[in-house]
Amino acid sequence: MKRSKPVSLFIGRFQPFHRGHLSALRWIAARSSKVIVAIGSADKGYEPENPFTSSERIRMVRGQLKDAGLLKKCLIAQVTDVNDNNRWVQHVDANVPKYDMAYSNNALVKRLMRKAGREVGAIPFFKRAVYDATKIRGRMRQGREWQARVPRKVLFVLKRMKAEERVRGL
Repeated sequence: MKRSKPVSLFIGRFQPFHRGHLSALRWIAARSSKVIVAIGSADKGYEPENPFTSSERIRMVRGQLKDAGLLKKCLIAQVTDVNDNNRWVQHVDANVPKYDMAYSNNALVKRLMRKAGREVGAIPFFKRAVYDATKIRGRMRQGREWQARVPRKVLFVLKRMKAEERVRGL
């Protein structure tokens, strides 16, 4: 018997998890029986582009999913970098449960998934100019306002770990 809704994969670095990610997850969850939230670059942390460790990002995501009432519908997995586009999808598949549909707006992710025969869906952007992790990290570095760009549970985690200080120091 076929499910009416697919098991979906949403992979991202979530450096940090922001309101755009939350909007995307809500959109995906409404179309899915289950959502696998894969923390990409799970082996990275304390780097300018990847300042937060996978365990810190899991705390951010899990806390926000719980607060949004999405935790029961989501499963969090970790995917390390493999640094080989030819093996990337196979590596993802080896590290997450079986899924029917992958969602991403990243051109490389979509291309690699399609090349491997996976069904790929696009996610509507939610205020992309505002909710962008690179810009949020930049605002942290510059001492500019960034707090309103992340959901409240994520903000709580980031403040407790003194994220702004860390990002400035990298």
